[in-house]
Amino acid sequence: MTLSARIHRYLQPKFYLIFFRAATVLMIAGISLFSMLGQAEAHAVLEQTTPSANARLDISPQSVDIVFNERLDSGGAKLLVLNELSRNVAKDEPKSTNEGKGLTVKLPKLGEGHYTVSYSVISADGHPISGAYIFTVGNPAPITGASELDPHQQVGHSNHGAGGLSSQSFLLYTSRIMYYAGLLAVAGLAFWSLLQKRQASTLIQEVHVQCLGLAGKFALIATLAYVFFSLQDLGQGEPLSEWGRILSSTTIGKLYIAMLLLALIAVVLPKLGLIIRLLWAAIALSVEAWSGHAAALDPIAYSIALDWLHLAAASLWSAGLVLLLAIWLKERPEAGRFALLFSKWALISFLVLWVTGVLATLEYLPTLDYLLYTSWGKWLIAKAALSLLVAATAFLIRLRLRKGNLPHGNLLRIDVGLLAAIVVTVGVLTYQSPLPANEPINFHKMGTEMHVTLRVTPNSPGENQFTLKIWLPDAINKGVPKKVQLRLLPLDREGMGFIDVPLIASEDQELDGFPDFAKSTYGAKGPFLPFAGQWKLQIRVTDSLDNERVVETTTRIY
Repeated sequence: MTLSARIHRYLQPKFYLIFFRAATVLMIAGISLFSMLGQAEAHAVLEQTTPSANARLDISPQSVDIVFNERLDSGGAKLLVLNELSRNVAKDEPKSTNEGKGLTVKLPKLGEGHYTVSYSVISADGHPISGAYIFTVGNPAPITGASELDPHQQVGHSNHGAGGLSSQSFLLYTSRIMYYAGLLAVAGLAFWSLLQKRQASTLIQEVHVQCLGLAGKFALIATLAYVFFSLQDLGQGEPLSEWGRILSSTTIGKLYIAMLLLALIAVVLPKLGLIIRLLWAAIALSVEAWSGHAAALDPIAYSIALDWLHLAAASLWSAGLVLLLAIWLKERPEAGRFALLFSKWALISFLVLWVTGVLATLEYLPTLDYLLYTSWGKWLIAKAALSLLVAATAFLIRLRLRKGNLPHGNLLRIDVGLLAAIVVTVGVLTYQSPLPANEPINFHKMGTEMHVTLRVTPNSPGENQFTLKIWLPDAINKGVPKKVQLRLLPLDREGMGFIDVPLIASEDQELDGFPDFAKSTYGAKGPFLPFAGQWKLQIRVTDSLDNERVVETTTRIY
């Protein structure tokens, strides 16, 4: 045997052994690397929540607890519990539990309502994870919406009136403005019976009684017109028996009766004593507060009290200004003396008007952005601008008084003109809804590979009915999707995760098929739109070939 043959014979087994060992090492390294990559992809998964997602509880939970399948990064964790106004009710910082795998946060005693748990954590591998879910305490009443502020809904009718300013709506608004002017005049003059009692001269008392008498007669005529045109509007062409039902069986109808009785008494107020006048003013303003938007809000005592104080301040200022002008036309030196008293109470009234107005607006609206969404908000902005002009005019009048001069006639006329403009503005805005109306979602999108229909009713904060239809080609597993998700994301809450709607397959009898496509229908009902704001609605569909298709739309609910 040659030397080369001997060397080949000796090295051949060694070569195979080295090759085998190298291959084994590479295979083990590959398996280890694959395992590490798999672990890196397997981010932390939420395993347990207390209260559980979509739970309905009889009593308030003491805390919210969430647990993941692996440890979480120690920093940057957030756990919020939002109420129906999207405000965090969990004031404490979340604490780590379950050996670093969970978070808990204590809760105050929660009232009835829908609550949103929003979490944002970082897993041990550095991957951010966020999500949200809902739980409900008690049996919460629906959140006040535009329908609750509509007088047509309050008497059991729908508002089918045509858009724009019709002759009927013009008469309704005109009578409302007249009624409001009469109410403020009579109530304010009743208050001035007390404020100027000790300091008033005979002339001022005579002018005051004359103004109160004229205001009472005007209020009677205005109230009759307002109630007539309001019943005509609410009755919607029904027989007069419907007017009787409204007056006898509805809250707004009984308030109309109270307005008419008070208007009859207003005519004889000049002949009645101080206590009766003050009592009339207090009751009349209470009736007006109960007939307005404040009565639909909660807590009702707070909203009614704000509205009453606002009306009282408005009546005191407006009636005092009218009385000042009447005295000025009669005898200017007396007007100068009365102006000193009026300027003090006008300043107090103006401050009360602004404070109660701001607080009431914050009570009506979730955010001040809503002022731009409705005619009510735009009229309110106009009213605020007019009020600032009134303040400027009052400042000029007060400067003249401090210098010992009489109020200038032009300034008084400007002030009264601004008062009239404010009364017109208030007469219009008080008959409009501060909140925009929510419209049901009926979203449909066609595509070459998928058709989608999503319906959400009534599409308002709280309980909603969700219906989702998916059409996939027959060629792909007979058009049956492997997985369907409906996810909701509040765009106004930065950092909050999606809320998953628990869809359930359902039967659908609607004839809405497409050639070569098969339909799958899903439904859900629950408070998965828990608070007002702008929302993204995301539909994710995975077919049998693991192809995922995503369709999105947005909506704003009020």
